[in-house]
Amino acid sequence: MPLTQKIKETVTVLSITTILAGGGALLNEHIIKTQLQIPRPNIIWLAGEEGKGPLGMSADAFYIQGDKEVRRTMLAQVLTQHAETTPLTPLIKKHWAHETGYSFPSGHSFSAMFFASFLLMLGASLISSKRYWLLYSLLPWALAVCISRPLLGVHTPMDVVIGGFQGLVLGILAWLISIKLILR
Repeated sequence: MPLTQKIKETVTVLSITTILAGGGALLNEHIIKTQLQIPRPNIIWLAGEEGKGPLGMSADAFYIQGDKEVRRTMLAQVLTQHAETTPLTPLIKKHWAHETGYSFPSGHSFSAMFFASFLLMLGASLISSKRYWLLYSLLPWALAVCISRPLLGVHTPMDVVIGGFQGLVLGILAWLISIKLILR
């Protein structure tokens, strides 16, 4: 196969994955999450009963405090001031302070499942070597990402299931479109 054909195929596959992965992420972040406005579990926990937790306000009040950057600064201060009532590792506190958007669906789960399913399917279709087994390492990686989200307290299992399912569906769709265009 000539080099120019391989370059065209590579550009086509990269374009398809960029459109579907990016489009899915934008749909989740700017439409679904903003319409449903489901608070993160860690924010609900920090808010406490009737806003009497370390956050000092309800979860709903927290989310109207401005954009993500304003909420990040506020949350970092709360986690620092209430270190004794929020016994978390510094890395988890940093992660909590960074993740101040809405919860549903999980964008990390979406991305992990998208790339794992797409690359595994593409590899299964195009690679015929003994190294194919390496692609299977994508599955435990994607599952580890999905499992980590509720363990970190930033998503519920339902957030992860729906985000992962979206990623799986769009990853398979990206593979189907790519294969159809490559093998035509």
